[in-house]
Amino acid sequence: MSNLRINLDDLLQARTVESERIEFKATWDRRVTGHQVLKTICAFANDLRRHGSGYVVIGVAERDGRAALPPQGLSQGQIEDAERWISGNCRRIDPRYVPRISREEQEGRRILVVWVPASETPPHQAPDGQKGVRKYWVRIDQKTVDAQSHGLLTQLLDQSATVPWDSRSAPNATVDDLSEMMVREHLRDCESALLDEPDARTIYRKMDIVRRVNDHEVPRNAGLLFFSRNPARWFPGAKIETSILRTGAGGDILDEKVFDGGLAEQVRGCLGYLRREVVGTRTEKVPNHFRASDRPNYPEDALREVLVNALFHRSYGEDSPHATLVRITSDRIDIRSTPGPVAGIGREQLRRGATLRLVPPRNPRLGELFKEIGLAEKRLTGLGKVYRSMERNGSPPPEFHFDEQRTFFQATLLANPWQTDSSAIRTANELRAVGRADDALELLDSAWRANRASLALAEELVRQCVAQGDPDRAEPVVDERLNMDPDLARANIVVPWLEALAADGQRGRTLRFLREYGANLSAREAMGAAIVSRRLRDEDMAAKLFDVAGPAILDNPRALLESAQNKLWLSGQAHLARRTAENRELLFDARVLLERLLRMSAPARRHAWAWRELARARRWLGESASAVDEAYARAIELAPDETKFREERDQREGRPTVER
Repeated sequence: MSNLRINLDDLLQARTVESERIEFKATWDRRVTGHQVLKTICAFANDLRRHGSGYVVIGVAERDGRAALPPQGLSQGQIEDAERWISGNCRRIDPRYVPRISREEQEGRRILVVWVPASETPPHQAPDGQKGVRKYWVRIDQKTVDAQSHGLLTQLLDQSATVPWDSRSAPNATVDDLSEMMVREHLRDCESALLDEPDARTIYRKMDIVRRVNDHEVPRNAGLLFFSRNPARWFPGAKIETSILRTGAGGDILDEKVFDGGLAEQVRGCLGYLRREVVGTRTEKVPNHFRASDRPNYPEDALREVLVNALFHRSYGEDSPHATLVRITSDRIDIRSTPGPVAGIGREQLRRGATLRLVPPRNPRLGELFKEIGLAEKRLTGLGKVYRSMERNGSPPPEFHFDEQRTFFQATLLANPWQTDSSAIRTANELRAVGRADDALELLDSAWRANRASLALAEELVRQCVAQGDPDRAEPVVDERLNMDPDLARANIVVPWLEALAADGQRGRTLRFLREYGANLSAREAMGAAIVSRRLRDEDMAAKLFDVAGPAILDNPRALLESAQNKLWLSGQAHLARRTAENRELLFDARVLLERLLRMSAPARRHAWAWRELARARRWLGESASAVDEAYARAIELAPDETKFREERDQREGRPTVER
């Protein structure tokens, strides 16, 4: 049975374990591999970088820092010899250290995994070869080196004087205070084979969340924090307190909530609460497009990272009795924990793009447990992820604060700017609801002029101008957006305005705009503008705009249908002018577009019209009557109320006048 608390595949792929914490050995030879493995066990046990543990994988070659799969594997004899040799020779490590050895199987081949949790009695020495002198071995990057020759011995000796707090035994707690259910849920999340072990206490030992004190076992602090129902009973700061300040017509309201339980349970509960109450999402329905764009107030992966870091890097000792605080106001989330960052972390290292210094974390075992279930990033990667996530969301960069005495650490996430804009939009909606549409429009216009960069305000102002039949008032907004780089979101301004002009009967003004700006529209804008042109019965302009849209129409069912209809109309003109080659080329193009549409997910009526247009294209291309009949039959089946389909099917003699 496996002795690993993590999933073997995750280990080999270095998904939840940093590559520098893994040593791969392709095969086993006690005279060579054996002493290399012994030195690496000593290095992982010394845990200079405070990783918490390391792994030696025997039977798997290394390629570019990763496992070369499928594994080379070991014979049964090699497995047994390696296990005996390692167990026996670990007595040569001083002071003695005993790792966890686990026989595993990967892709039908036997391998041996040696799990080396950080020692409680460092520093350790191991011999340099069969008859070599003992040396203090440490792990640097992906290499095992002699601490003294690399100038690291003093650091190792100083660090070894203190065992990390989360590795120590929990005060006044017993093994019975651990929840077997919570432990098994963790193993299930990790997809660990250790889940099959029936005895709970054996699982606790193999997971290294308990330690022996005198003649009995007690939980480690990390184990109690993760796997007890109420860790605040022993560690008062082991909880999250949230408060949301809500401002409304009736005054300010403060909603407060506390999350306790195991640390992973706290994170999930708090994230779920924030997701419901404050994260929010603004869904931008993109006209003439098959997708919608979602922008939350706060990107959840950034929020999760800063929340987990607050719980991972804080102290839970008697000197830090205060809960982790999450404070939410209208435009920000502040997450504060105590104390501040460990020595070696400066403000300059918290800036975007800074080179992070690898310093020993406060709670390495907690970090391992968070990583194993995917709640924390690998070391030195989380900060960059927060910056990237906020930027992708269009949010301001995160802010990090701590005082000179390092008594606290605070991470601040600022809301997406649209949330601030949404206050004006919400008030405008309230004014409109009580019949004050003109006041609502004035408010939006004023808000937009104060923040012309706001896409949300620009979109809402254009939408409301259009709704009130005043497209002229929206023209300055459209003109200003046209001076910016075309992007996906701008179609939500230009296209609705064009539609409003067309609906208002301003055909000439609309077409003049398209003649002047059509070639400079983005692909999505051009798609929407082409459809407006077809409504205005300017098929030549529509054709030019569909050309500007280019391949973008291929993923949009409506644009495919409209473009195909446009090509059928143009083919009719070519037919009347006796341009035979052009006529057939346009018909072929229309057929290709329609067949693509019919392979896509789309409303039944759109598919019905596509079958109808395909019937016409097949007929004019001279295809068989059965192919034409099949297309009409499918159209009628999908839209039986469209009498036009039946009439055309029954009157198929000669080429009819081309219809839109």
